[in-house]
Amino acid sequence: IHAADHPGVPNAQLVKEKTRIAVYYKNQSIAEQNSVDLCWDLLMDPRFKTLRDTIYGNDVERRRFRQLVVNSVMATDIVDKELKALRNARWDRAFHGAPSGIGGHSEEQEDHETANTRKATIVIEHLIQASDVAHTMQHWHIYRKWNERFFMECYKGYQDGRAENDPSLNWYKGELGFFDFYIIPLA
Repeated sequence: IHAADHPGVPNAQLVKEKTRIAVYYKNQSIAEQNSVDLCWDLLMDPRFKTLRDTIYGNDVERRRFRQLVVNSVMATDIVDKELKALRNARWDRAFHGAPSGIGGHSEEQEDHETANTRKATIVIEHLIQASDVAHTMQHWHIYRKWNERFFMECYKGYQDGRAENDPSLNWYKGELGFFDFYIIPLA
């Protein structure tokens, strides 16, 4: 669901254009929040009651499921440095016992179920990030196919006056940087 109703330009452009959804989401993870809201509303449709009953059985489980959905989709906003720092801190706390900064409790001082839930949640967030860029880790032909489509989306944004820079001028350099600073560390 992470790209449902994607506008075809980055969040920064939506902020610059002062779009309705940028204002609504206070210029934070705009496309991602919009996708969550649209898809959550669809899931709440009466036609999907059986599906909802299968996913969660009570209000506590519903809230937990919603939080997982929100966290997972927000994890695909790789540009937001604050969200990235929060994810990294949660990873460190889940797997290295680093203090959360909230109350100073270590993982040893909390119950096993809470620690396992934290680990599962942060792993799910990283899995959706990997899924979002999976084309970069697959066969060369798959990578080229999806990279070309992304390039064309970016180039159309440029041609339509919705991007300042012509992506054709630095595409390859940008891809190398993307691999060095995002794909390889994520993998």
